[in-house]
Amino acid sequence: FFPEIMPSPFTPTAITFAKATAAHAGSTAAAKSIANAKLQSFRQIVQSRVSARRFEPNVAVPDRIWSDILRMTMTSPSGFNLQPTHMILLRSPQIKSALSKHAMLGFGNQYRTNDASAIAVFIADLEPSKRIDRIYQMERESGMRPDGYLAVLRVASSFLTGEGTTSSITGGGGGSSTQLSTLLKRTFTNALSPVQPMPTMEHVESWSYKNAGIMAQMYTMAATAHGLNTCMMEGFDARRAKEILRIPDRYGIPLMVATGYDYGASPVVHADLDDDDQLQRDTPRLEMNELIFGDTFGEPLDVLRDNNAPLEKKNVA
Repeated sequence: FFPEIMPSPFTPTAITFAKATAAHAGSTAAAKSIANAKLQSFRQIVQSRVSARRFEPNVAVPDRIWSDILRMTMTSPSGFNLQPTHMILLRSPQIKSALSKHAMLGFGNQYRTNDASAIAVFIADLEPSKRIDRIYQMERESGMRPDGYLAVLRVASSFLTGEGTTSSITGGGGGSSTQLSTLLKRTFTNALSPVQPMPTMEHVESWSYKNAGIMAQMYTMAATAHGLNTCMMEGFDARRAKEILRIPDRYGIPLMVATGYDYGASPVVHADLDDDDQLQRDTPRLEMNELIFGDTFGEPLDVLRDNNAPLEKKNVA
């Protein structure tokens, strides 16, 4: 007589299941650890960002740091991917002094403009319809968008940016016809809104300034991640600033961001940067030297030499 042998709890199936459960638990723990680290890193950046009262004067930021900040800034999203925001990285002491003396409002902004390592001047395109053909071609060549998106891109983007549809399609000017077109579109959307969801018609300045603000925030977070201090500034005479910085009438200046090292603080130890660490984008982007300039509008920025070679003056989109 042999006693009945009970099946072992450690059969191959049970062992396989136990291993899978342990592997899943391990991968979940690893994923949670990565998520916690990402959240903590971002929280530290957010909490460390403050509006600087003073900057350490006459201290330059290394070019490699500027290059990385600007690359991160270029990942900023924009409506219909039109990328309607340009930026001047103003570092020239002479031009900063002229801007401080003749355009900035209030002693605080004047001092910050003089002392900061650089002033990031954000510039909004007030005629974004002129970019649509270029962006449409880039989108089509990238193959990232469905045909339906491309079919409505020109009309939809012109409709929502507050410009006249006719001028964006035919290349004609704006003027009173554009204003009339905007009024008709606004009337049409207001009439249909009680029946079905309709887009809110914005003035083109509101739309472009909103996009510039998104890019400015991305820039500010990137600069903060590198240990720099920033201060967003709205107190300036935009008419005088445009004249000093040679900005064409087509563009507006929503804001500037003074950037540099905190006054009296310990020296910043910058992180090591991997030259192979390139930011990958799924959507097509204009070249950095088409959107970012040095000291005055349209002038090449030397820190972009490694990103766009050869460095030369570019026609903007």
